[in-house]
Amino acid sequence: MSERDLSHTTRPSLLLRVRNARDEQAWGMFVEIYGPLIYGYCRSQRLSETDAADVSQEVLLRLAKAIHGFEYQADKGGFRKWLGTITHNELARFYTKRRSLAERHVVSQVPWEADSLPAQSDWSEHFQSTLLQVALARIETEFDGIAWATFKRVWIEDVPAKEVADQFAIAIEKIYVSKSRILKRLRQEILVLSEDLPVVDSWS
Repeated sequence: MSERDLSHTTRPSLLLRVRNARDEQAWGMFVEIYGPLIYGYCRSQRLSETDAADVSQEVLLRLAKAIHGFEYQADKGGFRKWLGTITHNELARFYTKRRSLAERHVVSQVPWEADSLPAQSDWSEHFQSTLLQVALARIETEFDGIAWATFKRVWIEDVPAKEVADQFAIAIEKIYVSKSRILKRLRQEILVLSEDLPVVDSWS
């Protein structure tokens, strides 16, 4: 695969595609990626599986109505912040409804106290971590086994390159080349998935 084939400029971003109401494949891909991301965040906020699924569905419904008018603005936090705001708003609606039911003794408890709603910083960390794992899984098959294995050891597990070179009996220069190529491809994939530069700007 050539560098041109891997170029981000040859692939429209998912967020650009999903704004086209006729691109059903893009919306399906969007739900496949961001549905679990939203659900996982709701679960991290101590919602039950059923409640997390319900809140996630409401978030996706709101996104389906709003995404066609979304415009990427990096200075305002971009897609990551926009999605986080929608998710937090839906969590707040869920909490308000659940508290009302608790006060009427319809349910016995609420998931959190009013002053402990999740912070945006929690969302940002979850978004970045989840999107990174998705992107890694999507590009893994583009590289040979040794290149990927050494990349994981050096970049993900933070093992010194010299130690990895000895372990795999290959030149350390080859490890650095593989790492550079994979990081470049990983950055391109995340830009395609989210258009969110802050997720990848500090990588090296």
